[in-house]
Amino acid sequence: MRGLTAACVLLGLQFSAEISTGAAPTDACALLAQQEVATALGFSVDPGKHKISDADCRWTEPGKSIADGAALQLYVTDAQAFGIGKTPLSGWSKQPETGLGDEAYFVDSGKVYFLVSPTLSVKKGSVFFVIAARIPKASLEQIKAIEKAVAVKVLGKL
Repeated sequence: MRGLTAACVLLGLQFSAEISTGAAPTDACALLAQQEVATALGFSVDPGKHKISDADCRWTEPGKSIADGAALQLYVTDAQAFGIGKTPLSGWSKQPETGLGDEAYFVDSGKVYFLVSPTLSVKKGSVFFVIAARIPKASLEQIKAIEKAVAVKVLGKL
């Protein structure tokens, strides 16, 4: 439980991070079309909605609660949060992922906990973003594959 709490704190830092200046996008919902998210998840989704600020966006399966349906969350974050996310944490795997942007890494606890495990953090130039996906009954590896596919879509728009 302490590991989950610590991961939530780290993720909270990503929520509250300021958007970097310059060409970095400020509207997470503008980075993915509703149909792109539906295709990646394999489920229809409602239009993306900001949960806290323009820097985050969540797409959810129509008529389902976040606990029961498919969902995808995208956060536009900053260099500081990206760096903090790589900090070692007992019970959590933080593995680099090659072939995505300038740098990318997965964070997971070995189990699927939406918004916390797994997440994929990506850096391209001055843009930093984090992806968390939820598919009912999907494995950790299946979720990681979806997050990676979504990252490729986002990177194609930067």
